[in-house]
Amino acid sequence: MSSGRCETQSRVSRVPAVNIDKKDIEPETLLTSHEVGGLIQVNPTSVNKWVADGLIPAFRTPGGHRRIRAIDLISFLDAHKMPIPREIENIARRRVLIVDDDTKLLKAVERSLKKYSHRVNVMTATNGIDALVAVGAFRPHLVVLDVFMPEVDGLEVCERLKGNPETASIQVLMTSAQLKADLEKKAKDVGASQYVQKPIETQTLLSRLGLAQVAAQS
Repeated sequence: MSSGRCETQSRVSRVPAVNIDKKDIEPETLLTSHEVGGLIQVNPTSVNKWVADGLIPAFRTPGGHRRIRAIDLISFLDAHKMPIPREIENIARRRVLIVDDDTKLLKAVERSLKKYSHRVNVMTATNGIDALVAVGAFRPHLVVLDVFMPEVDGLEVCERLKGNPETASIQVLMTSAQLKADLEKKAKDVGASQYVQKPIETQTLLSRLGLAQVAAQS
């Protein structure tokens, strides 16, 4: 535990938890300073100070009131090694779908992410058809696709995802055993955000999931 965190928490008084339904909180949900204080059990005055010090990004309403995105609160808690409240733990847990016809590779990725299971929910698929079905039910934040797969390959899966308004915003990362310029161009053309060589590094996955702070702390 850092001395900065101890100093910060020693100066704040405990306040009653606010009554927030965790089902209503999404990553972009805007929280008041009072709601943030209630969630993490600190005085709202301390929350306002963290905002003023640039530790937590915040917006101001036309009336001058601060609003903090739930996802920015989570980033702050990660950076300062503070626990995630139960009310927002669902949005703190990121979902990734790994698609590859190599089952040994899939198991290896699952093992590498096991220590982050409190923040990462992993699903795997061995072919493109299963991947497309899984996306609808799992709603991943990130899809990692092998380029070469039987029947429906990774490029076609990515193209379908990006062509569907309901899944177009999902981040797609393409992988291959060999990096080739022509494949990288094809991957980018169908909407992939990155093209990397297998096996993919755990830090890369965590970074793409917005969990770079979690990776840095491990």
